Amino acid sequence: MTYPYLRISSKISRPIIQIIIKSKTKFAIHPVLIDSGADYCIFNIQLAEDLGIKIRSRRTSFKGIGKDKIVGFWGKVDLRIGEVTYQTEVIFAEIGDFSHGILGQQGFFNHFDVKLSFHKQIIEIEPLKLTN
Repeated sequence: MTYPYLRISSKISRPIIQIIIKSKTKFAIHPVLIDSGADYCIFNIQLAEDLGIKIRSRRTSFKGIGKDKIVGFWGKVDLRIGEVTYQTEVIFAEIGDFSHGILGQQGFFNHFDVKLSFHKQIIEIEPLKLTN
């Protein structure tokens, strides 16, 4: 699967793609940033509420690019990337004004081989054999 980088401005492009995130009864087409520096997949907690995703009450905390700790909650979802659908656990948190989710090491990179070519402005994503 090959996707173009998303042009943010005349000088900035990012590896942002559209995926489908599903609960048991609802789904959303949602933009996500492919972030090899992120340990986990992270989505805004409002998305969990909108889709009726059951989140665990046990909190987890992490730090992003800022120094402040962010508190999140784990939830199980189905992600569809291209023609591949798989179930994984993600973190739902208050991530401010981000209009996109984040695909990180656990939950994304452990299911796909990913090549980011800034020069060509393309993202190549190939499913690993362990993905259903």
